[in-house]
Amino acid sequence: MSADETAKLKARILQLEDDKGRLLAQIERLEMEKEQPSLNRTIHGLTVMIVQTDAQGRLSYINSAMEELLGIDRKAVLGQPLSVIDQSRLGKGYLQLMYDQAVKSQEEITAEHHYADPKTGKMRYVKVKVTAQPDGAQILIEDQSNFKRLESSFKRYVSPKVIEELLRKDFDFFRPEKYELTVLFADLRGFTRLCTRLTPEEVKRVIDRFLGLMMRVIIDEEATVDKVVGDEVMALFGAPIRYPDHAVRAVNAALKMQEVHQHLIEEWRSSGLENPPALGIGINTGEMIVGNIGSELRMDYTVLGHHVNLGSRLCSAAKGSEVLISPRTFELTKTLLQKNPQAIRHSVKFRSAPELFAKGIDAPIHPISVVRVGV
Repeated sequence: MSADETAKLKARILQLEDDKGRLLAQIERLEMEKEQPSLNRTIHGLTVMIVQTDAQGRLSYINSAMEELLGIDRKAVLGQPLSVIDQSRLGKGYLQLMYDQAVKSQEEITAEHHYADPKTGKMRYVKVKVTAQPDGAQILIEDQSNFKRLESSFKRYVSPKVIEELLRKDFDFFRPEKYELTVLFADLRGFTRLCTRLTPEEVKRVIDRFLGLMMRVIIDEEATVDKVVGDEVMALFGAPIRYPDHAVRAVNAALKMQEVHQHLIEEWRSSGLENPPALGIGINTGEMIVGNIGSELRMDYTVLGHHVNLGSRLCSAAKGSEVLISPRTFELTKTLLQKNPQAIRHSVKFRSAPELFAKGIDAPIHPISVVRVGV
């Protein structure tokens, strides 16, 4: 083979390699398109907008979510400079500036931005990430508005793990639904009388310490702190994240709350507080309406229904240091204990408590007292 023929063959091989590379890139983009709407619309609850450029900074790919954000015909701008689409609501020249920084530093450049949606007037929160690549650059814009909404609603009342779980699920947690979950009420006995003996600063110190510890226990059980009213705490088990062992989790939380509270009583006594208040807890399980409920002036994620009222009634009936549960909570707990004796983390006994009546329920309720043994 002559030198000229060899050179032509090498050139052809390089051309084939180049064509193969282009073909693979095209296949990759087609596969990305095929995965719509999962890629274009959401990744773990986040809308993701994508732009890719070639080595000369020309537009080589735009997904439909970015097309919608920019309000352009993506096919019409492919092959043109990035500047032709850099007129978005993020600000003129915003993407080009980040692109130039990424290409110059050969590092990933990240920034967060927010703007008012012209259609709804609501704030939109986005995270912009620009990554330099050997054959160009990739721009990812994540619409984190849903995350911000969830975080704003739940961050003080649930664990970060629960928020992550919320984002992974394609579900509107704010829409009211009716299903079975468990509600827990806990409050201090004799706290009103205690307040008459203390200064406002002392009352605040006592209640802040109590609520902080109780809320931590609830959050550690991946439950939701629904309300805090004075010295009373209300928690939901099984909402917004559903799990089958909600009743047992509530019992475990109640036992831990009583344990923590006993240490708190010792702490109060050592600081000179006489007759520190005991803690009573009531737990009920049943179908409840759960979701974002309220008016235009204020919306809260909460639960409604007579099973909520029964939980509150059980709390009122509980003595200091006692945990009262409803028959349904006991039934679910007993069933799980038969399958897994370690489901409750403490040794306990279940004892019948005096019957009680609750508003809206004709028949008497026969609660069960959960008594920790070996303490």
